[in-house]
Amino acid sequence: MALYLSKSDFKVAQTCPTKLYYKKQRYPSVYDDDEYLMLLAEGGYMVEKIAKLLYPEGKEIGFDKSHEIAAQETMEALKAKDATLFEATLISKGKLARVDILKKQGNELHLIEVKAKSYDSAENQEAIAGGKPNLFWTKSKGIVSGWQEYLEDVAFQVLVLRELFPKAVVKPFLMIPDKSKTTQIDQLHSFFSLKRITQPGSKFTRISVDFAGDVAALRRDHFLSLVPVGAEVELLLPEVGKAANDYGASLNPKLSKIQVPITVACRDCEYRVGEDDSRDGFKECWGKLADVKPHMLDLYHISSVGGRGGPVANDLIQQGKVGLFDIPKDLLITSKGEVGSRNERQLIQIDYTKMNVEWMSKEFPPILKSFKYPLHFIDFETTAIAVPYHAGMRPYEQVAFQWSCHRLDSPNGKLTHSEWINAEDAFPNFEFAGSLMDCIGTSGTVFMWATHENTILSTILRQMGSREYKNPALGRWLQGIVRSSAGPGRLVDMNRLTEKHYFHPLMKGRTSIKKVCDALWQTNPRLRQAFPEYLRQTKGQALSPYASLPPLEINGDQVSVAEGTGAIRAYEAMVYGLEQDDLKTKEKWKKLLLQYCKLDSLSMFWVWQHWNQRTGDDD
Repeated sequence: MALYLSKSDFKVAQTCPTKLYYKKQRYPSVYDDDEYLMLLAEGGYMVEKIAKLLYPEGKEIGFDKSHEIAAQETMEALKAKDATLFEATLISKGKLARVDILKKQGNELHLIEVKAKSYDSAENQEAIAGGKPNLFWTKSKGIVSGWQEYLEDVAFQVLVLRELFPKAVVKPFLMIPDKSKTTQIDQLHSFFSLKRITQPGSKFTRISVDFAGDVAALRRDHFLSLVPVGAEVELLLPEVGKAANDYGASLNPKLSKIQVPITVACRDCEYRVGEDDSRDGFKECWGKLADVKPHMLDLYHISSVGGRGGPVANDLIQQGKVGLFDIPKDLLITSKGEVGSRNERQLIQIDYTKMNVEWMSKEFPPILKSFKYPLHFIDFETTAIAVPYHAGMRPYEQVAFQWSCHRLDSPNGKLTHSEWINAEDAFPNFEFAGSLMDCIGTSGTVFMWATHENTILSTILRQMGSREYKNPALGRWLQGIVRSSAGPGRLVDMNRLTEKHYFHPLMKGRTSIKKVCDALWQTNPRLRQAFPEYLRQTKGQALSPYASLPPLEINGDQVSVAEGTGAIRAYEAMVYGLEQDDLKTKEKWKKLLLQYCKLDSLSMFWVWQHWNQRTGDDD
């Protein structure tokens, strides 16, 4: 049976043509069970449902039939003078496209692609008024990289539609959440219910979305914008057409792999699934080079070797030199020929991995001593989704629903823990910030990992103004704690300290809190002895502390929360889920969230404690 090149196939092939073969052969992918991508997809389905509700005359072609039958129904429906179709199926010259919304008015076809990517119409108008290009264009008249894949998606559909209707006027649009808009519909997110439907004999599922709210109110008060993208699509069409032909030629009459040179970009390949799977696309491409340890792809900012975007790392790969120690040190320079801060980090990684010992800068011990007690180690759990939770919210507006803080009053003092979580269907940000202010106060040092906490507190400060929330004490406290152009604030980034002053070989080229914590947990027995409740072992090997978090049974399933996306899902289930009024189930979700967030802030303390043990300044 002939294979079609779908728009999802085209999207994958644009990232790497070889992946098209792995996709069609259904190789395992790290995206298969990616909770974050699932969460994004669910938000996209809700946005798509809203978009379709704006066209009450629309007819659903549907997914329940074969591609050929759906395409036949589409063509039949488009014989009418006017028609609005949802999921119109188009097949032409081996290409298959499903159009979210296709509206026909005489000889004019409006192709509307619904995306959950955020857009700001006010920012767009401001740019145009200032003589700048719109948000899709660079100053050099190219497409902004962040919009490229979305506009190529539209261009692929336009290509198919024009082949079928060469005499029609095709006008393409994006319909997207507009961050300059808001809605006064409260609890909008809760009116959606999603259901996964599996076709008999198929491993693939589709999502069915129902909306139980007031449709008329939603049509009057939604947050989507219909944005014309005709000029952008015209620019992309020639390259999209050529690429589609090349990809299609690899599918028929027999599926074949499009071979492309292996590069540093392979590091993030979704078909790099691990050592235990026999069908690993990354290993098929790299062969024996995939098994080299330590590997060059683990180098900190490997793509910057020889200067960002330079060919040095890829040249080494083509020569078969893919070991970490194969990288010539004299190539670890910037494009200006200087040894930059990233290069210094790369050199440290290579040297100390070879010696298999930790590294700490000479400047670090006095820096550690300079921080004033009490020390506060804080971690936040937040969410920012396309469909607002509450009236007055904008798409992708931040909601801060939980914090955890471990406090150390003195070098030899007792570690104490405080926490706060929102479990009610209400906008939580101001209570979140107020409770944190009460906990932290105005003395001591506040540690975060990376910049997320600073971003959230800055956002809440702005929200106080936009929502006219009056609390002068909280406003002053937020102004004093956040880093901004007005001052350095009180927040200290432990991730930045790690990048500048500390390395452990087990971290490889990464500095996330989990990666650093796991490295220390495996190699520092004092940490494991002090916190045995987090110790789990397999074959004598200490597992990540996050693997020790006990699951709870919810609706017959063993559920755990051990990463940020899982926390968002747990929060939504607790506050907006079907069991939101079931106090026992709600308490289980709450417990899962509390134990996860507590471990995040505790992990920061462990890193701090380890650093001080290394300098001899611990108790």
